Amino acid sequence: MKKGKKKMEQTFTVGSLKPATQSSARSVPSVQLKPNAPLAAPTAVLQIEQQGKTFTVQRTPGVSLLDAALGQGVLLDHKCKKGTCGRCMVTVLAGAHLLAPKTRREREKTDQPAKRLACQAQIQ
Repeated sequence: MKKGKKKMEQTFTVGSLKPATQSSARSVPSVQLKPNAPLAAPTAVLQIEQQGKTFTVQRTPGVSLLDAALGQGVLLDHKCKKGTCGRCMVTVLAGAHLLAPKTRREREKTDQPAKRLACQAQIQ
């Protein structure tokens, strides 16, 4: 700030970018954000269970749940990768919203919403 000049405060009305007049000026408390405060982000992981073991798989859009898991070192039991054997069946514990709707093959194998064929469940 230069010497001799004072900083002038302006008050704005709620919902307006025009300076308030003296008669309608209201004091609106300012919100102070903490630097580096983490923002709540939607979860980007899926938590699944197979044969009594729980696994966490990071969201990888455009690939099957099985391929994402295998690519991340999560060794899910599987065989055909076509949706016919049912061996890759998992229970989705968290992150189901990250998966595309069930395929025809998945619907043929189970009517339980949390059960998915990892080879058929596509991550969005």
